[in-house]
Amino acid sequence: MVKEFDQLVKATLAKIKDFGITSRTVIKVFEQSCRLLKAYLEQNGLEFSYENGQAWLSEIQSNKPQTNAQSSKQSSQRRAVRLLSEYQEGRLTTWRIYSPKIAVRPKTTEYIELLQAYEEKLRADGMAKATIAFGMRVASDFLIYLETSGKQMINNIVAHDVAGYFTQETFSGRKPEGVKAFAYKLKSFLVFLEETGIVNDKKLNLAVPKVFAKQESIVTILSEKAVKVLRTQNNKVDESAAARNHAMILMALRLGIRQSDIIKMKLTDIDWKNNSLSFTQQKTGVPVTLPLLPEVGNAIMDYILHCRPKTPDDFIFLRHRAPYTPLSSCRRIAFKALSGLGSEDCPQRGFHIMRRTCATSMLKNNIPRSIISASIGQLDPNSVDVYLSADEEKMGKCALSLSGIECARGELR
Repeated sequence: MVKEFDQLVKATLAKIKDFGITSRTVIKVFEQSCRLLKAYLEQNGLEFSYENGQAWLSEIQSNKPQTNAQSSKQSSQRRAVRLLSEYQEGRLTTWRIYSPKIAVRPKTTEYIELLQAYEEKLRADGMAKATIAFGMRVASDFLIYLETSGKQMINNIVAHDVAGYFTQETFSGRKPEGVKAFAYKLKSFLVFLEETGIVNDKKLNLAVPKVFAKQESIVTILSEKAVKVLRTQNNKVDESAAARNHAMILMALRLGIRQSDIIKMKLTDIDWKNNSLSFTQQKTGVPVTLPLLPEVGNAIMDYILHCRPKTPDDFIFLRHRAPYTPLSSCRRIAFKALSGLGSEDCPQRGFHIMRRTCATSMLKNNIPRSIISASIGQLDPNSVDVYLSADEEKMGKCALSLSGIECARGELR
């Protein structure tokens, strides 16, 4: 058993090196994880399998808050189990990033097959990866709801089951816009079932609620102090991640670009001669051309010339550790940059508050709404009005007089 596991580790490591992974750290942590896993298997008299690997992970890993070092170690251990398992099953064909989360799926065979067919449909329609993931999440959640309600066959559901899905406790704390997003995706899934003839009832999608309470909220932005901190931090750094993060933050803070567009930005999107940045928005599909401010351009240039990994990949921002692939998310980058700011200077932590700060700054500088909406990629110029709530000076001009409702009591005059 020990000899077979050692051979598996050796063969898997050779395969990893074939992928071009030469980082000593990556190889070292893989070997360390394998030694710990080997000790666990020997102690319990087990052979290696994915299930036994998961049992080992459950025993040694904690669900409590982790430091960055502990989180990195856990990630390496999970990766080692996945790599060994995929090589053992003949499925290790490329080096890739493994998600720490496992999507929850229904157990009924019919429902699993429905999800597979629906995913194929979304891919055939050319949907973005994130769109497919959210659509599958909603469809899975709905089918799991049906299972727990005792509906094991899709043709047994009625309109009441569709409406009842939104009465669950999980929706009670969600904002109307969030519930609306679930409703839209569920409607799309039900239409798919109806159009393909999987369900006999052609009107199930009409049972999806259409009206949700509208919620108005005050737009939150970064303080001037916070903006100054973000614009000056990490200007002189050698670490590749810090240079990359600084450039990404400036793109959101100074140009108002969404995080989904930042991570998809390509080298060919930059026109260095004309100091402009042109790209098509992931969310709306609308082409946008923005001036490449010197501050932003210099940060991007420093990253590309001095810190960006040497790779033929066309995406600007890459992982700074192997594999040097495009980023799948950049939420942690924003949280890290804003973590040192207090709640008064930074009411929320994420890239979107930087985008809102940019739009509000333009509004304060009397830039026309049409230009602001075009700059931040909004289709409707009126959508900029929401940023007015963060401009105290202009909000003061909107105050209504008390004419006609004067108070008769002298002490209040």
